[in-house]
Amino acid sequence: MSISSFLTKKFLKSLFFPAHNRGAALPEKLVKLLKNQPGYWDLPELPEIGSPLSQRGLIAKSQKKFSEKFKTKGCFFGVNGASGLIQSAVIAMANPGEALIMPRNVHISVIKTCALQNILPIFFNLESSSETGHYQPLTKNWLESVFKKINFNEKKIAGVILVNPSYQGYAGDIEPLINLCHQKKLPVLVDEAHGSYFLFCKKLNLPKSALLSNADLVVHSLHKSLNGLTQTAALWYKGNLVKEHNLIRSINLLQTTSPSSLLLSSCEESIKDWINKKSLSKYQKRILEAKSIYKRLIQKNIPLIKTQDPLKIVVNTSKVGIDGFTADNFFYRNGLIAELPEMMTLTFCLGFANQKDFLNLFEKLWKELLLNSKRRKNLKVLKSPFKLVQTPEIEIGIAWRSKTRIIPFSQSLNKISGDIVCPYPPGVPLLVPGEKIDEDRFNWIKKQSLCNKDLVNFNIRVL
Repeated sequence: MSISSFLTKKFLKSLFFPAHNRGAALPEKLVKLLKNQPGYWDLPELPEIGSPLSQRGLIAKSQKKFSEKFKTKGCFFGVNGASGLIQSAVIAMANPGEALIMPRNVHISVIKTCALQNILPIFFNLESSSETGHYQPLTKNWLESVFKKINFNEKKIAGVILVNPSYQGYAGDIEPLINLCHQKKLPVLVDEAHGSYFLFCKKLNLPKSALLSNADLVVHSLHKSLNGLTQTAALWYKGNLVKEHNLIRSINLLQTTSPSSLLLSSCEESIKDWINKKSLSKYQKRILEAKSIYKRLIQKNIPLIKTQDPLKIVVNTSKVGIDGFTADNFFYRNGLIAELPEMMTLTFCLGFANQKDFLNLFEKLWKELLLNSKRRKNLKVLKSPFKLVQTPEIEIGIAWRSKTRIIPFSQSLNKISGDIVCPYPPGVPLLVPGEKIDEDRFNWIKKQSLCNKDLVNFNIRVL
């Protein structure tokens, strides 16, 4: 089967990203555009259109309009996903040799940028659930404990990166965290890739968007948590702690010189769609329906995990002795495609289409899964091997560029990693270049391989 033929394959239910559910919730104007003659919309960077960094043109006009709407200093569209804009933000914040404070569940795109620029990551661990192993939302008290462990005079610390919400939908009150960082004159970049729609739903008892909580830089994925096409994203800029010149220069450094006009149009239309009162009302109805789906599944004794994002249905498969990867394979074979399998859970993304048929389909397949799957009694959360605050033994940029050799992971105990070990999804690094593979980390990764095929008998580069 070719890629093009697979793209037309139908599934019973597509509960994965992008959140437009295979076109069902795309903005009307974008649907109309796509119905034009194929490729008709595939244009170069014409003067009338411009680019995300142009002073004039339709894109500049649209970005300015959105920036004024949400009282920011700037808005920039991205066509290389949230990853590309996160990387631009990281480079704008820190120079080579400087440090950034970041949580352990930071996205791999940050680690790649640190390796590229030799920016020192100061990792802090997070509280995790004994039931699922998922990282819990960061609190002000926890961040204060982290700051007490850091020597702010040892290296120049250029800023802080926060992730809110997480891939599974956990989110906390982020404004006190941002205020705490600002007291130390530290700019804050918030990876809000999974929470873009929070910005438009203030009255639905959802977490407050980082954009409304005085974050300096906020990155939204428009395909993960709005209804844009894959690769579309937006970066919002506020405050005075990050120089605008640095930000524009870093976006220019990483941006393609041939941005897709279709994707740029999708950036504009997905945001406009949520500003439009009529369509916003429809999407808010979908969110309320998602909350109802959660309640009804709980009533049917299906073990769900409560998060702050109603569009994420997180099933605790370990409660019935089934790991998330096994459950994912079963659902996939039966046409119900989930987003994120993990050792203890399986996460479905409801997206913004009508999901009324999900309840009966899921309940039917869940019963089949219980009847046809081998149960395990030894499924348990692995204890985190990380300290509260930790930095790589060797600077990440140096380790990334050092001479390495490939060995089986089983032989890597006490070696220094030259690799990023990061199963995707969720794209959270287990090991980064320059970190020592100590006994705790070695055993932790090895035990995860019992469920995650990406970690079975894999090779790793070590210094």
